[in-house]
Amino acid sequence: MNALALLLSAEGESLVITLCKICAAFFLGGVLGLERESKGKPVGFKTCVIISVASCVLTIVSIQSAEYYAEISMNIRSDPMRLAAQVISGVGFLGAGVILHRHDDAISGLTTAAIVWASAGIGITCGAGFYLHAILATGLFLLAIKLSYFVIFLQTRNQSPGKVKIRIVLDDKSGLQTLIDSIHQQKNVIENITIRDLKKRKIEVNLKVIIRKKITLPELYGNLSAIDHVYAIALEH
Repeated sequence: MNALALLLSAEGESLVITLCKICAAFFLGGVLGLERESKGKPVGFKTCVIISVASCVLTIVSIQSAEYYAEISMNIRSDPMRLAAQVISGVGFLGAGVILHRHDDAISGLTTAAIVWASAGIGITCGAGFYLHAILATGLFLLAIKLSYFVIFLQTRNQSPGKVKIRIVLDDKSGLQTLIDSIHQQKNVIENITIRDLKKRKIEVNLKVIIRKKITLPELYGNLSAIDHVYAIALEH
């Protein structure tokens, strides 16, 4: 009877620890998911929770199965983290699905893809029983996301706009050379230019310009508006 009571007590304790690991993975994965969902991203609360909990369960199974088979036979040896290693490599394909290549050669979704991978890592960490590590990592993830918006704000204040698409309508062809000279005087680079005739002797000039000077789009608009024979302007950044 004493041996049976001891066995039941050990199983009960193991079950409680397992539930704690799964709940921790659920909570921390949900925190990351809610942050993404609040930004309207394709990966939200449900996805991060599923990834985190599934990774946690697979890690628990991997560790416990290695211990179980090691007790059955001395000839059986297995890596307790083998399944966890496969989760880390496999979840990368899921994260790749949220990375988008936009028409303007910009890439978006990298942070969301990283959150997918991080959710799996948090689940594995909880499954291995490193709760403090998981909590600290989740907090640092959220801090990094919040700080990134502050860094972007500083960059937009201190950096040039970069590549800008400019569409200008001139009311006279003589203003074309003046326009090009004005852009070059600002040490900007014209990457591409297209010229098209319009009605009433107007011409349309489409340019892709690399802006090197620290200037805002309203200031750029004002500079271009001051050029002779400029009839209409459209800027796209």
